[in-house]
This record gives sequence, C-alpha cells and structure tokens, in this order.
Amino acid sequence: MPSANRLTLGAVGDVAFRGDVDDCCATHGVAWAFAPMQEHLARADLLFGNSESVFLPPDFPMQELDETGLVSRLPGPDLAAGLRAAGFDILNMAANHVLDAGALGLDYTRACLQEAGLAAGGVGWSQAEARQPVVLERNGLRLGFLCYGEDSNWTLGHTSPGFAYYELNAVVEDVRKLRPQVDIVVVSLHADLEFMETPSLPRLHNSRAIAKAGADLILQHHPHVPQGIEMVDGCLIAYSLGNFLFNAHSSAYMKSNGPHTADSYLLLVELDASGVQGFERIPCRIPEPPEQRPTPLAGQAAQDFLAYCATLDGYLGNEEFVKARWREIATRHLGYMLRRCGKMSPERFIEEMVGRLFLTAESRSWVREILAMGQEQWDAAHAEDIPCRRPNCRFMDDWRE
Repeated sequence: MPSANRLTLGAVGDVAFRGDVDDCCATHGVAWAFAPMQEHLARADLLFGNSESVFLPPDFPMQELDETGLVSRLPGPDLAAGLRAAGFDILNMAANHVLDAGALGLDYTRACLQEAGLAAGGVGWSQAEARQPVVLERNGLRLGFLCYGEDSNWTLGHTSPGFAYYELNAVVEDVRKLRPQVDIVVVSLHADLEFMETPSLPRLHNSRAIAKAGADLILQHHPHVPQGIEMVDGCLIAYSLGNFLFNAHSSAYMKSNGPHTADSYLLLVELDASGVQGFERIPCRIPEPPEQRPTPLAGQAAQDFLAYCATLDGYLGNEEFVKARWREIATRHLGYMLRRCGKMSPERFIEEMVGRLFLTAESRSWVREILAMGQEQWDAAHAEDIPCRRPNCRFMDDWRE
C-alpha cells in the first residue's frame, strides 16, 4: 500500500505515435507499445510523459496535412485510452509538434486525453490559459505541474492557440505563484537543440534559476537523447529524458543522429511533503523493428547504460565542458545555415530566414552564442598593438574585389 504523504512519481520522455509505431499499435493494440515496460511503469503512483505527437481529428481536411509532422492516424480515443491503461496520469503537450495538425489537432488531442481521464498540460487558446498549472492530488500530496515549450522553427511565434512559451521570467513568475498552493512544484520544459549530450549553457543556467525560484522537480525533453541529472537547492533537474516511444530506427533523422536516440529510462522520483527524497533510473532501449518500443535493459547492458548516465551527470559539474560543447553545436548550426542561405537572394533571405534565425527563441539562443564567440575574437583583435597598420588588416584580403 502506498504511504500517506509520500509517493513515487514516474517520468518518461518523448512519446510519439507515428509510422512503424502506429502500424504495430494498429495490429496489436496500443497496449503493445508499453507492454515490456509495464511492470516498471506500475511502480509509479503518478506517471508523467511528454506527448510528442498529436492525434488526427476524424474530419481533418487531408489536403492540409503536413506529411512531415508527427501526427498519428490511429483513432484518438483509442490512443488516449491506451495511455491511461499504461498508467499515465499527465502528459506535457507543450511540444514543438503540437500544431502539426493545426489548432484542430491540438484541440482534438487535448479533448481525447481529458476524456480518458488524463491531464494535458501547457496548451491553451492563449498564453494565459496555456500557463495555467495542472494540480493533481495523490497520497495526500498536492502536486502542481507547469509545462512549457521553446518557440522554434515548428511554431514560429504562434501563440493562439499554442503552448506556453519557455521564457525564464514567465516560468519563475509562475513557479513563485504556484509554490504556496501545493506541496510539490513540477516544471516541464521542452527545449534546446537536439542530440546534445549536455544542455546548452543558457538552459543549464535557466534550469538552476527555476530551481532556486522554488521548483522541486524539473523534467526536460526534446533533445531526443538522454542528458544528465543534478540536484540544485533540493530540486532534481533531469535535463533530458530522451526518446521513450519513438521510431528511433525507422526514422532516418533519428537513426542518423544515434546511437543514443534509442536509449532512454524511466525516472522514478521519491517525493514527500518536504520534496525530493531520492530517485532511480530504470534503463531501457528501443530495439530495431519490428519491436520498436521501449524495452528494459538488464545485466551488463543496464550497467553500461547507467555508467554512461553517471558520465552525463558528471558533465553538468564542469561548466567549461558544457560551454565548449554548446559552442561546438552552435558552430555546427551556423555552418548548416550558411550552406542553406548561401545562394539565397537578399529578398528570399529576409522572407524565409530572418524570422527563423533571429525571432524564434531556439535559434536566438545559439545565435547569441555565436555573437559571444565573435565578440571575444573582436575584443582580442582590438587589444593588439597596431602601430603600423589598420585594425584586423589580415582579414581584408577576403573582402577585396
């Protein structure tokens, strides 16, 4: 029997019904997706997950459907019922793919989840609605969930309807407002660049600021690979829970960024009225098709994965390493954008790329790091003694016609 005023909160990362996962669920039922992990999921008194895909409304105009989006073709009520039967209680919907079937898909998905008895966090017809907390009671404890996503190339600043945008001041304000109303404050963040083994330096600092504002638990997702866990002022911060149910092998995008896109874990956090008392990772892996569903690891494979997680945890204590990795990823994105924009006319660049690069939060984050790197180079160059030549003269050959 669960103890009064104490509970085990379970949390998993990205859950996406699409492609091969959809096909297998259509054949075997939605329970197939979670069956190998079911005994572990059942250990949670309350279970959280990130809803990475949306459900397709039955009357959706198919000519408007974006085939690259994460949209399930299975009946929404069946998917929601399957999630509930697997033990889920709350799903974050503040994810970049939540508008892949437009406002119709968002509204339909939320309605299906709620009708199945699931809470859907982080979305609404306005930012004020999307920022409203979800409060759940379990074992004599009141838990408040705040869910946010980062504006990106999938959302492009759209707010009505949409998800609550991850902006530090807004999150801190919401945490402080919620703190006196509940025993446990849980913050969900869907943010950052993908496939990094460390968070960006801004997200590292922001997460610690949210912890200091009064959060007890910060659950993060979107990088599609596991990242480390740390405790800050009594708050447990899980920087990325990775892919839980995903086409990690049949998606060329995921597979090309492997191998850890197929590695994940169930996070079990022990909570009481005073906060986090401990946590445990249950490691799992998504096998190759046709068994493309989370499957628990055992023996040496489990030990190896937990050792890797310990390494990820250690990275968080070395800000110079985190900064170096962040700059490496930012530079990689700059190279990609330069290749993409190299042959564009100025008019097309303004129309297509200015907003994506400078107005979405996800891109502004790495662009700011590039500017910081340039500022350092600039300052170093101007610190030189130049008695006989103009500043930065060595760079001018590239500019001569």
